[in-house]
Amino acid sequence: MQVKVKLLASLKDLAGGRREILVEARTWREALARLVEENPQLEEALNRDGTPKPGIIVFVDGVDYRIADSSEAREVVVLPVNHGGVEIQLVTWAEVEEAIDDIAAKIRATGLKPDAIIGIMRGGIIPARLLADSLDVQEILTMEIKLYQSIGVKSAQPYIKYPIIRELRGFRVLIVDDISDSGLSLQLAVEAVSLYSPASISTATLYVKPWTRMHPDYYSKTTDKWIIFPWEKHEYAREVEKAGGP
Repeated sequence: MQVKVKLLASLKDLAGGRREILVEARTWREALARLVEENPQLEEALNRDGTPKPGIIVFVDGVDYRIADSSEAREVVVLPVNHGGVEIQLVTWAEVEEAIDDIAAKIRATGLKPDAIIGIMRGGIIPARLLADSLDVQEILTMEIKLYQSIGVKSAQPYIKYPIIRELRGFRVLIVDDISDSGLSLQLAVEAVSLYSPASISTATLYVKPWTRMHPDYYSKTTDKWIIFPWEKHEYAREVEKAGGP
């Protein structure tokens, strides 16, 4: 079968400038291994068996390869996530406020007036508070969704660590996160909140990745860069230091 491989950012330059390549293969690893064989420069990013090197991430049909359900794939996205600084976007507070204003305007344009806003911990807490202020929503709730069982061990699917403990029957609910990457967390949040019998559920994120499984109802921008928000800059600095980066 044919597997579509997308090489994002500077990685396309390692394959003669091609951003999308169709490869005859049975699995995503086989597809990437064949690409490396045909384009030796890709060894900067991929091992010969098709697995990514440090600083590179692979999404298999929109899911991080480390938690993908199957080795088979229709579309594989390869992108750099750290080192070199080119594909990392350090978002400023001013840019966050611009995104909030943009999303709030889009929400008002549809006539939605949420009764409650739910921020997905941890990244969605601050955007949820800012949107609540902009939209004059008094009810702010949180729920935490994890993709990890323990340090370095990912579960096959996200799970809810801290659920909602508030009655939501008949509420117009807006679920907020900072970014929709794989979309799995946002998807689970919607499924979980629907069990509370709200009148409606809408979703919003500041940014959306092009490969996400779930596009929120409201968002400001689409990006394939690795976003670092101002509330996680120290966490990012620790990760770079741990990886031996600059």
